[in-house]
Amino acid sequence: MAAPPRRDAVGEDLISNLPLELRSAIISRLATAEAARTAVLSTRWRDTWRGTPLRLDDLDLPASPGLSIALATAAAGTPWAARADAVAVALASHPGPVERFRLARTTLRARVPTAEAWFRDLAAGDHRAREVSLFCPPEWCHCALADPLLTSPTLETLALGECRFSDAGAAAASASRLTELSLSRTHISEAALQSLLSGCPALRSVMLKHIQGPRRIHISSCRNLVLLGVWQYKLLEELTVEDAPRLERLLGDAHLGTEITIVGAPKLTALGYLVVGYRDFFHGIEMPTAQKKVAKGLRAPFNSVKVLAIGVMLSSKKNLESVMNLLKCFPFLETLHIQGNKRAEGEFHTIDSNYYQKLDPVGCMVNHLKSVRLEINIENQRSKVENPNILEFVCFLLANAQVLQIMKIQSSMFNNPAWITEKQNLLSQCHRASVEAKVVLEGLKVVHRKGFSIEDVNALPDPFDSDIDIMGY
Repeated sequence: MAAPPRRDAVGEDLISNLPLELRSAIISRLATAEAARTAVLSTRWRDTWRGTPLRLDDLDLPASPGLSIALATAAAGTPWAARADAVAVALASHPGPVERFRLARTTLRARVPTAEAWFRDLAAGDHRAREVSLFCPPEWCHCALADPLLTSPTLETLALGECRFSDAGAAAASASRLTELSLSRTHISEAALQSLLSGCPALRSVMLKHIQGPRRIHISSCRNLVLLGVWQYKLLEELTVEDAPRLERLLGDAHLGTEITIVGAPKLTALGYLVVGYRDFFHGIEMPTAQKKVAKGLRAPFNSVKVLAIGVMLSSKKNLESVMNLLKCFPFLETLHIQGNKRAEGEFHTIDSNYYQKLDPVGCMVNHLKSVRLEINIENQRSKVENPNILEFVCFLLANAQVLQIMKIQSSMFNNPAWITEKQNLLSQCHRASVEAKVVLEGLKVVHRKGFSIEDVNALPDPFDSDIDIMGY
């Protein structure tokens, strides 16, 4: 039988005699509810909990508050709508700073003033948070005004959904330590967005999704910016990035007529998705006449870009011409991701090998392209219509990519072994400029994730070759 724990003269177990720093380290590693429960152990542990930076995650809190945080953390089984009261109890009972404030299952319905009071307290009160994240469903947030958070001297990470910023609040932005910003369905004017970005000079990662308000995004003099993401922005007309010397990744789904201008981004290595042939996404460019129909605002060449992702309807000859011209903008491209869509009715053009033989050499394809992933999407699974242009395009790549190592062709049609064998035999007859080139046929990945975090993207060596659906963010 194990010996009982030793106790000192006043009956306390030895763990309570640990130095404050060790007790605080223990609490900091516990979930919100477990950390709060330590307050019932003794006065010493209660003081330790209050003196340790709070890590508040509503997934660790009960949905129903009690008379105290200890009673609140003991409750369970009540609806998520009551979690706001538990959050209020946790904040009220903890006078110290907040390391993390995350809400994912807390409704702010009829509690917008309470949420705005939290923002003020987290920005300038005793709590002074380092991370504030609201990932609640949009119907729960009700456009709470988040202006105070933009003046926080301690805030480093801010992720908001369905909130709003005023022009005056954004003009006063001075969150000097803010490095990660993620806004989803946020209401903000064009001027306010510019003020926000200018007022937070330490920004390293900015992700914008369904932003409501501005038609133009102008990223200027963000000298620490490494990652920029812009998704599902239906009214966006212009995206300008200039003087971003550390920018490495520009991600999104720019396929709604957006005009892109990128100047002063010498470290940009990953770009996409750029969607060819959708509402004249590419309008013209300061390049030779043959390429002027490719892209308006894209200032070529992009010598630093190593990874490019594009979406294109492979049944259109015009689109394929745009793809060939576009690739000339990236002379040192090493990895190419192509998302090919099913042909639209009445837009099919047969393209044979003679077409490709007339094209001028594409520098990146000849000298640098090592990896190609071709994803073939088929909207109507019943119509298994094959596009012969795909085979010609693949053979063209194989015949010209002299340093190609691998080509992956993914399709939902690759579920028939006999069909795969047939395609492999056809591809084996294509000339290969690279003796190391390997062609892999595999089924199209089914991505179940609806979103991802900045941490997810930054951890990926190639943001387009993963289980994360960049286009579906």
